[in-house]
Amino acid sequence: MRKHLPPSGLGLAVIIGVLAVFLLAACEGPAGTAGKAGFPGNPGNAGPQGETGAQGPAGAPGDPGFPGNPGAPGNAGNTGPQGPSGPAGADAVSPGAGLMVSKPAFFLDENLMIAGSGFRKFEPVIVFIDLGAGTEPNLGFTDANRGGAWVISLSNVGKAEGVATWASSIVESGVVTVTANGADGSTASTPVNVLGLTTPPAPERPPEPGPAPSLMGGTVAVGGTIKIWGAGYAPNEVVTIFAVTGVGSGVRGGQIVPGAGDPLKRGIVTSGATDRGVVEINFSNNGVLDPGVYSIEGFGANGSVASALLFVVEEK
Repeated sequence: MRKHLPPSGLGLAVIIGVLAVFLLAACEGPAGTAGKAGFPGNPGNAGPQGETGAQGPAGAPGDPGFPGNPGAPGNAGNTGPQGPSGPAGADAVSPGAGLMVSKPAFFLDENLMIAGSGFRKFEPVIVFIDLGAGTEPNLGFTDANRGGAWVISLSNVGKAEGVATWASSIVESGVVTVTANGADGSTASTPVNVLGLTTPPAPERPPEPGPAPSLMGGTVAVGGTIKIWGAGYAPNEVVTIFAVTGVGSGVRGGQIVPGAGDPLKRGIVTSGATDRGVVEINFSNNGVLDPGVYSIEGFGANGSVASALLFVVEEK
C-alpha cells in the first residue's frame, strides 16, 4: 500500500530541496586539476568499402638481372683425319757460333788473330768491324773447315781492306764490335778496344841505380865543430842532416804511451852535394846537441838516404 503525503508536507519537501541545492552551490569550492587521460578506446568498426579507382600508369622498367651461370661444356667431337706431312725445312744455323781475338786491346798498326767456331761446315765467312749505320770496314774473308772453325791472321790491322778509310772513326769509337757473318746464316761477334792508330814508342829505361850513399860522422864536443862527410849522392843534390834525439809517444792498447811513437829528429845542418855527389858539411854544436851518442841521417832532396854515428862529449 502506498503512502501519500499531505499537500502541506509535499510543499515543505520541495522547499527543503531547493534550499539544499542553494546551499550546495554556495559551498562549492574551486575546480580541481584535470585527471590523467584515460586509455584509448577500442577501434571503431570498418566503414563500408568504397568504389574501385581507375588503374594508374605503368612503372619504369627495373634494372637487368645478373647473367646466369655458364652451361656445361658439350662433349668432344670425333678426331679428324691426320693431314699430310709438310715439306722438310732447311738445316738450322748452329746456335753455338763463337768468336775470339788474340788480344782484346790493340793499336791499329799491331798484328791480330781472329778465330771462329760453331759455323756450318765449309761455310764462307766475312769478318768486319761494325761501326753502326751500315758502316762495316772489312777485315777479311775465309771459309770454315769441316768442323765449322776458321781463323784470320792480320799482320797489320790498319792495312786491312776498308780499315784505312775508317781508321779515325774506329779510334774515336774506342770499343768496337768485330762481327763474323757466314753465308749460310751463322753469326758471331766480340768487342775489342782500339787504343790508337800507332803503337807508342817503348819508354826509356831508367838509369841504373848507383851505389848507396854513405855518411861519416865522428866525435864533437859541446861548443865544438866537426866535419861530416857524405858520398854517393846525386850531383848537386841538396842534403839535410838530421840527428835522432829520441822517440815520441804513440798509441798502444788504446792509450798514449811514451816511447811507442816515431823517432824524434832534429835538423842540424843543410848543404848541397858537389857535381860528383860528395857532401862536405861543417857542423858547429853550439847548444844544439847535449852529450851522448846520436844516429845522424843525411836525407837528399832526390831521395838519397845515408846514416852514421855522432858522439857528443863534454866541453873540454
